[in-house]
Amino acid sequence: MKIFSKRPKIYNITIYRAGYTFYGLTLLSMFVVIIISFNTKINISNNNYVNVEIDQKEELNINYNLTNELNSKIEAINFTTSDLKKIFENYAYVIDNVRDQKQVPDITITKFPKDFNSISSTEDKKSLFIKSLLPLIIKENNKITYINRNIKKIQNSKFEYVSKSDALWLKRQYMSYKVESHNINDLLIKVDVIPVSIALAQAAIESGWGTSRFVIEGNALFGQWSWFKGSGIVPKKRDTEKTYEIKSFDNLGDSVASYMKNLNSNINYEEFRMARNSFRINKSSINPIELIEFLSNYAENTEYSKILKKIIIKNNLKDFDQATIYRLPYEVANLVLLNSELVTKP
Repeated sequence: MKIFSKRPKIYNITIYRAGYTFYGLTLLSMFVVIIISFNTKINISNNNYVNVEIDQKEELNINYNLTNELNSKIEAINFTTSDLKKIFENYAYVIDNVRDQKQVPDITITKFPKDFNSISSTEDKKSLFIKSLLPLIIKENNKITYINRNIKKIQNSKFEYVSKSDALWLKRQYMSYKVESHNINDLLIKVDVIPVSIALAQAAIESGWGTSRFVIEGNALFGQWSWFKGSGIVPKKRDTEKTYEIKSFDNLGDSVASYMKNLNSNINYEEFRMARNSFRINKSSINPIELIEFLSNYAENTEYSKILKKIIIKNNLKDFDQATIYRLPYEVANLVLLNSELVTKP
């Protein structure tokens, strides 16, 4: 009797355990289905963003210590100046606010509209030009600052030997910045930021405030020369015996990066780098007006430095030297361009 009296109890426990197991599996299955459905909706939604690609990637933001910087990449086939204005309006991106608050929205314009040179108002043209380039210049300087700090971190390490990964990374920087001495102090002189005001002024001169043939056809903001055939655009007024081309780029960001690397590594701008380093040694902020005196070699025009100075002062470009990138709210950043009308996606 004892044996038979225990069986129902064991049997009931088994049923309860089976029930709990089935219930748990059911909940797990429902959770997996919900996750898959949610991801599918996200992927479908993202496929509808044809002209504005929202890309969140983990990247160190030097000024705000943001680890997830939001990039908004404008990719429109028939991108017009009207579209560009609408994008800036939706971001509440106003030059006067930037001058006062020193904050720039993280908007990546990959190219200028083809009708950019048809803008009749000089003030509007300059404003759109500056707003388009500010995020690109600041973000490239952020990348340089990150490299600079990483080099100093290795230099100031308490360990007697650096790790293999750090040594290989450092070797790549020596090669990238053309430091044959493999001296870390020589490298640090080259790995430094370009003042925003100088970059804006040079881009304005070399691209005609974004209207030149070279920037429209090849995103060439700074008129960099290349001697490799097919690497750029042949100037119409080039002498027959000359072989150089104006180097072209896939996007405006690449043009900014190439320009900064050129100033930081080319032997022609060694005096520029030494003058910049003297500001660092004296622990004073870089004075762009004094620094441009060492950029006379950038162009054949002997008055080049004076022209740069005039542009910086006339357009108050020094106001942007301390500007930083701020992270855009996702609701504002979700923009899509459809039939030349800009709308905000929920």
